[in-house]
Amino acid sequence: MEATGLQKRWFSVFCFLFSVLLLLSGGSAAAGKIPVAASILPLADFCRHLGGDLVEVQVLVPPGASPHVFEPPPSVILRAAQARIFVYTGAGLEPWAEKLQRSLDPGRLEVVEAVRGIPLIQEVGEGHHGGAAHGKHNEGHHHHAGGNPHVWLDPVLAQSICRQIAQALIKVDPGHRAAYEANLHIYLKELEALHQEITRRVATWRVRDFVCFHPAYAYLAKRYGLRQVGVMELSPGREPTPRHLQKIVAAIKKYGLKVVFAEPQLNPRVAEVIAREAGAKVLLLDPVGGRPPYGGDYLKLMRYNLDILDAAMK
Repeated sequence: MEATGLQKRWFSVFCFLFSVLLLLSGGSAAAGKIPVAASILPLADFCRHLGGDLVEVQVLVPPGASPHVFEPPPSVILRAAQARIFVYTGAGLEPWAEKLQRSLDPGRLEVVEAVRGIPLIQEVGEGHHGGAAHGKHNEGHHHHAGGNPHVWLDPVLAQSICRQIAQALIKVDPGHRAAYEANLHIYLKELEALHQEITRRVATWRVRDFVCFHPAYAYLAKRYGLRQVGVMELSPGREPTPRHLQKIVAAIKKYGLKVVFAEPQLNPRVAEVIAREAGAKVLLLDPVGGRPPYGGDYLKLMRYNLDILDAAMK
């Protein structure tokens, strides 16, 4: 508790110091480009597609890190403080980002909270494992303020996020409205094509139930008629209890699952233990990207995940 309190005090000090530094320096973005800071890779990729050559986008959570447990160093706070547009997920995914945006000058900074305007899936305790119909992804005991924040993993909701980002770009740089609107139109068509592809492929799946590391795929499941019947991680960075592990193993056996899904940003040990007990194997789904072959490309990331799911669910 003492260390946490100290971290919070240092965070406040850094926010103040870098806000002052920003006012004195006027920022350091490339000449003629709008500096944009995005908390995670998928949001940064949206900004790059919509802004094109008119923006300089910085990702604040580095590849390989989980936004749930990331602690921003001073360099990250400085990059965010220099931005004209700040894009983050919200709903408790990046608590530091929410604190940071409140500390910066609202007259200078345009903030896009990705979850804004999206009805969030609410999360309740672990007692609901195994009983969630698709569209009611209740299990997990993996709480965020206001609901599940992983909205970008539904390509239909990603379209809504992109519209918000485009509006922010136009507000900050109205002289290039036509360019931003054209970029939005193109990228929305690509997102719609992805949605249609997922719809076609899911229709061929024999298995519709799955167990994952944490409830990142609740919106994907809701959109495409899948069912999340177990979540391994009780809360970000916290080891599950033996009782919870037993429930997950029981769910895997009950639904006859042969695969459990881990994530590259988080320790796979728990998934490996569960898979061994249940006679299943572990495959990786990536909710935020950053690894080959998809890197920071959202469309490639989603198709990689779709290929993994396709192999496991047919």
